[in-house]
This record gives sequence, structure tokens and C-alpha cells, in this order.
Amino acid sequence: MTRRAAIIAFSLVVAIGLLGLQSWDVAVGRVQRAAVRAIEERTGFVVKALDRAEIAFLPLPRISLSQVAFTQRDGTLAGEAVRVKAQLRLLPLLGGHISFDRVDLVAPRIDVAVPAGSDGVAEWLSPPLAEFERLQSQSKIVIRSGSLFLRANDAIQSVVRDLDLVIDARDLNEPLALSGSLNWRGVPTEVNLLWPMAGGNAKASLSATSPLLKLRFDGARSGPGEPVISGLLALSTPSLPRLLGWFGEESRLASALGAVAVSADIQVKPHEVSFNNAVVNLDGERLDGVMKLAETGGRFALSGTLAGATLDLGRLVDRLPIPAVDAADTAPFDLDAWTARDIDLRVSVDAARLKGARLSDVATYLLVKKGRFETGLLRAGAYGGSVKSRLLAIGVPAGVDVKIQAGLDKVNIGQAASDLPQLARLSGTGGAQLALDGVGRTFDELIGSFTGRVNLAARQGEIGGIALAELLRRAERSPVQTLRDWRQGKTPYESITANAGIAGGLLALTEAQMSGANYRFNLAGSAALRTRLLDMTALLASVNGALKLPFVLKGSVDAPAFEIEPDAVLSPTGASLVPTQFTR
Repeated sequence: MTRRAAIIAFSLVVAIGLLGLQSWDVAVGRVQRAAVRAIEERTGFVVKALDRAEIAFLPLPRISLSQVAFTQRDGTLAGEAVRVKAQLRLLPLLGGHISFDRVDLVAPRIDVAVPAGSDGVAEWLSPPLAEFERLQSQSKIVIRSGSLFLRANDAIQSVVRDLDLVIDARDLNEPLALSGSLNWRGVPTEVNLLWPMAGGNAKASLSATSPLLKLRFDGARSGPGEPVISGLLALSTPSLPRLLGWFGEESRLASALGAVAVSADIQVKPHEVSFNNAVVNLDGERLDGVMKLAETGGRFALSGTLAGATLDLGRLVDRLPIPAVDAADTAPFDLDAWTARDIDLRVSVDAARLKGARLSDVATYLLVKKGRFETGLLRAGAYGGSVKSRLLAIGVPAGVDVKIQAGLDKVNIGQAASDLPQLARLSGTGGAQLALDGVGRTFDELIGSFTGRVNLAARQGEIGGIALAELLRRAERSPVQTLRDWRQGKTPYESITANAGIAGGLLALTEAQMSGANYRFNLAGSAALRTRLLDMTALLASVNGALKLPFVLKGSVDAPAFEIEPDAVLSPTGASLVPTQFTR
């Protein structure tokens, strides 16, 4: 090549380079129309309007569209972007055909039409995924600094912000693969999705990581027809109530749970998810079993059977927003808030704790239907004995019908006292039965309507902090000393029996007696359930009835006053010590 030819060639290269680096304004024309048509074919987005188009050939062929309005063919997805950039494929371009390796949507604002009243991510994603599935092939799509608005009848259901996603290129029957980050309801989240676009068995996977959630699913989707998704799921959250709140689900019962981790073989069918070989960790306590989540008539239902070694039932109960039983609380019961979802859950553990009490071989359950709440202990061992309980609340026209049943049998009270400070002064072996039934719209109405019974029995034990037997011995020697130091020491007993009836919010003792080797102690009177006040009298007598000491028991249930009757008539030593108003 001559010097002159080299100079001409170099000049041409420079000129072509300058032309390639220059953006050409092609607001109208064949290139613009071909580019728009190619974008529609390779992304599924139909361009409805644009402000201008620019094309450049170096360093790589590319086209840029400004202020682009687009939609999916079925109208499910629509939006606008500040700019759409597309990298052209070089070889098709040399042949006169425009095709793209990659399409960038810069700062897009995307609207997705969702069914009215829907609040599930699956419902929101199904229509756009279905449209992508109809594409024969797809270019790589990059979304940068986008916003996603989920709308139902022009009302915004939810907003996804800071959307940065990469949807990989795919050919016919290849899966959709996307990855990136987003901010939903104020929580930044990293996501990765592999979703099959064709029938038959195909791999599917999903991972999501945020401060509230770590989720990983690996499995397959089978088809055609209604697809079935199966595989291994691992999910964990530091707070289940906060996680549910993130998804727009408020559950009073879920507030009982804290940190939760679940791993299971899952199978997802339309309106049903099965969890087989499930391992559930509640604050580090492991339960194994099976669960199912189903949706019928717009109402979700959770059912399952779980078993484990230990479970702190008291911790779960303490977290629940249970209102204090207070007759002064005039707020109406909100049973609907406690029965918003159907639940049929059975849990059994080798050992459990409940408000400090240690239980063994525990079987408990929770049954919830709309307007019906039931829970209890089917069985549990407790300090050499057993315990059972049942709470049932049903919505009725008069308010809420509440039934409470509880029973203790052959419990070693001394052993229980080591875990329950309120029993620290008691020992022996005892049992109790409680049955209550009432209806009301408020606590005041409910307490006032209660009817039922209470039965207590104990044998061969002691009561600390009071010395009734010693009191009798002192009274026999010197009645003046009966008021001194009788609140110290212990009172051994052979048996305690107490029976009471409940009606109209009032507990009335029908029989209450404690007996020891040289004394009998009888209690009579009533307790108002509304005010929690006691109004009772007692009589301590020697076995032969020669000496009798009257007492009064009055005041608040939490701290009642228990005193010898101040108006007692003192008789000579060895005679009875009886107040005139107590004589029958």
C-alpha cells in the first residue's frame, strides 16, 4: 500500500469512527420502526409511544429510545421508562436485520394489574409470568432504578421500589431466570428466581434474603395442566409476626411465635401447600411432623401434627395479646380477630413448661374456625399426677359463649412448689376440678353470667405460715395468748376438701373443711368474681368440740385479711371461744 493510500484509509477509519460515536436522531423512519418491532418481539413489551430514538454503531451497535410508554400484549403490565437502551446484534445487523442481545429499562415506572382484593405475591406475579411464558424467545432485560405499582381497579395495592433486576436471555422452552434486588414495604430484599416456561418436569428455584426473611427453594414444576411444584424448602425469620406483617397479614395467634425456622419437602398445588418431613424450630425448640396450608372460599386453613422433645408453652402464651380478666373493661370481645384463619394443629412433646410448671408427656391442640376458638391439654403429666384443660369460645347472638374446664389429679404439691412460688407454703398430694360456662359481650357480662363448680381435695400435707394446731393448744392453756405468734410455723393436715358452686358471678362455698390429728377447720362464705373480694368466716375447733376459735377472711383475693374474730366472747379456760354472731 502506497503512502497516499494509507493516509486515505486512515482518514476513512477516523471518519467512520466519528460517525459511529455520533448519536443519530431518527425520530421517524425505518430504523426506528424496525427497532421498536424487534424490542416487542424480544421482550413482550409493546411500545405505545416514544419521544425520540437515537442510534450509534461504535464501539458497539446500540439504539436508545427516550420517554417510552409500553405495555404487555394482554394489558396486564404497562408502564413508562425514562430511557430504553438496546444492544444490537452485530451479525444480524450486517444482514440488514435488527435484533438485540440486551434491553435496558432505565428508571421505569411499571404498573401491574392484579385481581381486586388479592393480597398474595403469587397472585400478583402470575399474570406477568404467564405473558412471558407465551414468548418464543426473549432478550436479556435489565431494569435499573425502577418502581413497580400493583393496582386493582386503579387502586394501588402495593408498591415495589428500588427495583434492580436482570432477566436473562432465553430461547424457546428455556426457563425464566432473574436476579436482583428490590425494596418492598421498606425492607430491602435480594431475589433469585428460576421458573420453567414449558410443560413437563423442569427445574425451579427461588431464593430471597432480607432482614426479615431467608428463603431457599429447590425443586421442579411438573405439567402440563395445573402445575405441581415440589422440592425442598428452607425458610427462617427472626420474627414471624413481623414477617407476616410484611406480607400484609395481621394475626393475633401468630404473635405467640418469635424466631421461626422451617425446612420441609413441599408440594404446591392450586390452593394447597403440603409440608412433608417438616422440621419446625420455635426459638430453638425443634418439632417434627407434617403440615398443610390450604385456601377454600378465600379463607386460609393451617393443619398439622408436630412432635418434639421440649416446648415452652408459657412463653407462647405470654406473647399473646390476651386482655386481663377485668369486669371494669367494657370493650366488647373481638372473637373475629382470633378466628380470622382456620387452624387444626396438634402438638405433642416429651416435656413442656407452662408458667413455671414442668409438664411431661404433653399433648395439646388448637382448633379454630370462623367464630369458634378451642384449645387445651388433651393430656399432661405433672409432678406425679396429671392435668387436663379445655377452653372453648363460640360466637353467639348474645356475645361469646365461653366454656372452661380444667382438672388436676394426684399432683404432688410439694414438688410443684419448687417451680411455682405461689405454692411455696403447701405440701401434700391434691387434685382440683373446675367447670365454668358463661355468655357475654364484655368481661362484666361474661363474669356476671358464669355458672359452674369448683372442687378441691388434698391429703397428707402441711400449710406453712400458720400454726392452727399450736393455736388450739395455746388457747387451752391461756386464751389471752391466742392472738400471739399464731402466724408462724406450720399446720399439718390429713385432708382438705372444698366444694363450691358458681352462679350469677358469685362463688359460694357449699363445703370446705380441713382436718388434722387434733383439730377441724371449717370455712363458709362467698367470693364475688366481678370484684375479686372474699367475704368468709371460719371456725377452728378441737376434735372433741370443747374449744372453738372463730375467724374472718375478707378482702381482695390477692391479699385477703385472715384474722381471729375480734368480737369473740372469751369463756374460762377449757371452754368454747365463740362470737355470738357465729353461733348457729
